[in-house]
Parts: sequence; structure tokens; C-alpha cells
Amino acid sequence: MMMMFITGIHADEVRLTASARSVVSVGDRFQLTYTVNTKGGQFSGPEISDFRVLSGPNISTSQNYQVINGKMSASTTVSYIYYLQAFKNGSFEIPPASIEVNGAKIKSKAVSIEVVQSNTVPKTKQGAQTNNNGQAEAVNTGDDVFLKAYVSNRNPYQGEQVVVSYKIFTANVPISDIDIENLASFPGFWATNLITDRQQIEPKQEVIDGTEYLTGELYKAALFPQKSGEINIAAKKLNCTAQVRTQGNRKARDPFFDSFFDDPFFNNQYQNVRIEMESNPIKLNVKPLPIDKKPAGFSGAVGRFSIRASIDNANLLTNDAVTIKLIISGSGNLELINTPEINWPPDFETYEPKITKNIKTTASGVSGSRTFEFLAIPRSAGDFSVGPIELSYFDPATGKYKTVSSEKFEIHVEKGEQSSNSVTYSGVAQEDIMYLGQDIRYIKTGTFVLSNKGQYLFATPLYYMLLTAPVVMLALLSLLIINSRKKKSNVALVRNRKATKVARKNLKIANQFLKSQQREEFYTEVSRALWGYLSDKFNIPLSDLSMDTIRERLSEKNVSEESIDTFIEGLNKCEFARFAPGESTNLMNEIYQGAIMFISRIESELKS
Repeated sequence: MMMMFITGIHADEVRLTASARSVVSVGDRFQLTYTVNTKGGQFSGPEISDFRVLSGPNISTSQNYQVINGKMSASTTVSYIYYLQAFKNGSFEIPPASIEVNGAKIKSKAVSIEVVQSNTVPKTKQGAQTNNNGQAEAVNTGDDVFLKAYVSNRNPYQGEQVVVSYKIFTANVPISDIDIENLASFPGFWATNLITDRQQIEPKQEVIDGTEYLTGELYKAALFPQKSGEINIAAKKLNCTAQVRTQGNRKARDPFFDSFFDDPFFNNQYQNVRIEMESNPIKLNVKPLPIDKKPAGFSGAVGRFSIRASIDNANLLTNDAVTIKLIISGSGNLELINTPEINWPPDFETYEPKITKNIKTTASGVSGSRTFEFLAIPRSAGDFSVGPIELSYFDPATGKYKTVSSEKFEIHVEKGEQSSNSVTYSGVAQEDIMYLGQDIRYIKTGTFVLSNKGQYLFATPLYYMLLTAPVVMLALLSLLIINSRKKKSNVALVRNRKATKVARKNLKIANQFLKSQQREEFYTEVSRALWGYLSDKFNIPLSDLSMDTIRERLSEKNVSEESIDTFIEGLNKCEFARFAPGESTNLMNEIYQGAIMFISRIESELKS
């Protein structure tokens, strides 16, 4: 048997493609589709002014499968679909759209569309190709490619697990670009996907009516019908590209040679065609659960289950916590089972249980376990009985209700300390334990600070100080806010204060380029740091700064000649080194240190 493995499709690059009909009639409604071969990203649509936008962009995500030379691969594509309507004649161009993925911006090509009068656009049937002479050539895949749906049980009970799967079959027909619509939509059912990792799909070979097919299971789910009666699962649509042999129109020849030229060796024209197919619909007759002999505690569990219970401490003191752990395991609608009830004694304070689940999905369906941890605190001493805990469920294999129960727990509680705030516990999920005894306090003993009767704070100097303190603090706060707003409104002052910080930030980036020997980026950042520092520090627009005017403008700001020479020398070295090949790292270090020295010298001159 030939074994095949499915692998993910890794595109060499992210591509955003645009597609639409090239010729439409006035009044026609058509689709404009942008497709990207990866998930995620921020999509920016085009500006559409020459067409009426009816809807969009509508996002559609589809799984893509390919079967080539016996190997199946899978990938995901995202489509952004606009529904447009043409309302005037002419030739129009829709500008490119763009999408940002991982910081990179990718653009599509512009789309050109010609709008003509009605009844002048030729239509081509789906599943047909046009030959070089303009004649349509019929293509037919027959039973070579099809999608088939399987169901494990067509007459289940309400709530019973049913497994449905969808397989694609292909016989000697290479296919690619497989898209399935609404694959996971099952109205009337609670569904769980049984194929969580599509990279593990293993195509197999099957023989149907003497024909060998390559099959791949595209989707498999466990369904739990939520109502009785007839429920229909609609057919799923599948679109794919198939490489099929076409039969063109030929003039009549001599019958002797017809069979010769019709031989596949001489007439093996293959073309890629887009085909559409549907799976078979599925009809289920869901039987209602029997009413007679239904247990009083039945809450909808359907399947085969067992329970196991344990207690963490059966001998404890009052105000200690006790935890009973209940595990329900089996196969069926585990996640739909309600929380079992425990009849605690009235002297126990109870809390909501902590629920954890361990659900396993396999090819045969859903199974696993759910764990309920019930926490309670006894407030009185004595001997108490808890349980047994019961679970009633319906077994579809036997068509009968069954009840399973845990053991009965005997709990001995002794009187603990009288302190109302001494609550201890040893279980789990005790974050909700309440603190009792807040309303009645015991008499306190010890030494206390007492004051003479008749002494009050009112009308004392401290009273008036505390009374005026909020007003004084509010006034100071208002002055600080007004002063801060004035400073922020002074753009020149703000730029002056941030000049050094911005320059050091640019020099830090330049230092990174220095370490990685990126010369062009290094010199650019150094130049940006120096020019930006002078512009911000002395409030000189960048447009007024140049190598010809820098000395004059800095002299007007009372900058020393030595500092001006250092700055001009640093800029000249940057410009020379940027275009001089083969410069060493020593020159880059020298320029970097010179820039730091210039900024430090300017700061020192301004402070003095």
C-alpha cells in the first residue's frame, strides 16, 4: 500500500492578488476579490468611486488542499470580497489594495474593468475551457473527483453522539486549490471537531466498484442532536482545480484513422479547469428519549459513564474545610452534563464547585472525564453522613436509563477553638471561603491610651489647620497645573528641553549600526542627531540650517567658534565617509565620539 503524508504549504513570500471580471455590463453585479496566502494582517481596501459598493469587504477564510504525485498538502487563504455594481459606461481602474503582515506592507495590482452596454458580455459556463479557435471544449470529470459524507448512525437518540466525516475521492486526476464552504456548520447539533491537527491527515487508497481512489478525510466531527425528529445536514459545496483531458471538436476523418488519432497517446490535451461539486446531504431521524422509567435525577446525560468520589478528610474540627472530589468519566455528551447535587447537612456551609475537564477527541468520538471539587465547612460538631452521589444517564446502546452512585461518606466533626476568625482548610478551590464573626467581638484586654473626658478637637488650632489644609493644597495644585500648561504651550521651550534626549536617542541607534557595521545607516543617524539637536536646542528651523549658513546662525546664538568648528568638522566627516569606499571602523568611532563631545560641550556652555 502506498502511504502519503500531508504537509503545510509554505509560500516563499506573502502575496496579495486581486481578481474580478474584466468586462461587465451596466447594471451588472460582480465580485472584486483580494486574496492573501497567509492568516492575520491589517487589510486596507482601495478607494472605489466608479462603481457602487453593495457590500464589503467580507472576510472569508478557507482551507486549501493539494494532491500532487500522491502527496497531499494544506494551507490557509484569506479572501476580502467586495460586491460591486456597474452604473456607467467606460474603462475604469480600481487602485491597488494593501495588507500589512509582520510589519511589511504588501500591495496588490490595480484592476482594470471595462463597462459596456447590456447584453454584450460573453458568458462562459463553469467547467469549460476555450481553445485557440474560440470554440468551447467540453470537460467532464465524471466520477473521478467527488466529495462524500459519511455518518456513523442515521437513527440516533436525542443527545447521542454521532460521528460525521467528509472525504474527497480522486482517481488519476491531479487536484489543487480545494475550498469548502460552511464545513463546520451543523444547525441543530452541538458539534466538536475531531481533527484538531490537519497536518496529521494521512490520505489512503480505497477501491469503489473496481476503481481505485486516493482519499483524504477533510473534516470529521462529533455531533450531538439537540432535538428529536428529522434533521437534515445540508450538502457541503467544494470547489477545486482539476487537471483533466479535454476533447476538442475535430472534422470528420476516415473511419480507419479515427480510432488511431483518438488514442490517448496522440490526443492527450490536458487543461486546468475549476470545478464545483457537492457532497451528499445527510438526513437523520432523531429518536426522542423515552419518558417512562426516566429517573427523577436525570439531567440530559447520554452515553456511557461511571463516577468515582473521594474525600480529603473525614475527621476534622469545626470551621475546617472538607473537599469531596467527584470524577465523571466515559464517552458521550460529557460537556453537557450538569453539576451533580450533593445533599450536605444543614450545619455545613457550601460553595460553588471547581470544575476541570480532560476531554479527548479521537477518530471514534469524544471521551474523557470531568472533575468536580465540592468544598464545605462544618460550623457545628457532630457526626454527619454525605452521599451517596448519584448520576442518571441514558445508555443508547441498550435503550435504557441507568444510575451510578458513589460511596457514602461518614464525617466526624469535633468542636474547635472558640476564636471566630480561626478558619482552616486543606482542600482546593477554597479562594471563596468567607470570614465569619465580624459582627460580634470579644472583650479586649491589655493597656490602652486614654484621654480625659471633655477634651475635643473642635475649635483647637489643630482643627483650623486641618480645615484650611485642603484649600491651600488645592491652590498650590492649581498653580502647578497652570504653570505646566504654560510650559507645554511654549513649543520652543519644549523642544529645547527634549533636544538632548532626542539626540542621545538617535546616537544610541547610531551606536547599534556602528556595532553591526551598517555604514550608511550609521552616518544617517549621526547626521540626524546633530542637525536635530541644533534645530531643537536653539529653535532654528531645519530649513534654515545648511553647511553655508550654520556658522552664521550659531554665532547669532552665542555658540563658541570652537564648538562651531567641531560641529562642521563632524558633518564634513560624515558626508565624506558616507561616499568614500573602504573606510575603517576607526573613522566611524571617531565620528561617533565627536558627536557626543559636541553635544556635551554645548550643554556645558549653556549651563555656564
